[in-house]
Amino acid sequence: MSDFHNNNGILEYLSDINERLKLLELRIADLEARNSLAINDKMAVFLTVPDSIRKSLFAVSKLTSCTADEVSEITGRHRSIENKYLNELYRAGWLERERKGKKIYYSLSKKVDNKDNEHWSAVEEVENKLDQLLG
Repeated sequence: MSDFHNNNGILEYLSDINERLKLLELRIADLEARNSLAINDKMAVFLTVPDSIRKSLFAVSKLTSCTADEVSEITGRHRSIENKYLNELYRAGWLERERKGKKIYYSLSKKVDNKDNEHWSAVEEVENKLDQLLG
C-alpha cells in the first residue's frame, strides 16, 4: 500500500509540475507577443531568415524550381545540408515543394512569388544590392 501511496504522490507532483509548466509557457508566449516589434522594412523581414539558410533561399529564387542537388551546386554545400535547409524554409512558408518521380523540387512559395509580396521584394532587393556591391 505504501508503494501505491508513493506512486500517487509522485503522479500528483508531476501533474502539478506539468500544470505550472503550461502556465509558464503561456506567460512566455504572452511576453514574446508583446515584445515583438512590427517589422515594416522589407530588408529586415528578409533578414529574419537565419544566415545559415539565407544562401539556400537565394539559390532557389535564382533557379525558380530546383532540387537539393541543384541548390548545393550553387551554394557549395553538401546536398544533405541543403536538403535540411530547404525543408526548414518549406516549414517556415518560404518555399513550396513538389515530388516529381523520385525527386523533390523546391520553389518560392506562391505567397512569396507574388511581386507585391514583401518576402519576394526583400529577396529581390537583397540580390540587387549584392549584385551592385559585387558587380
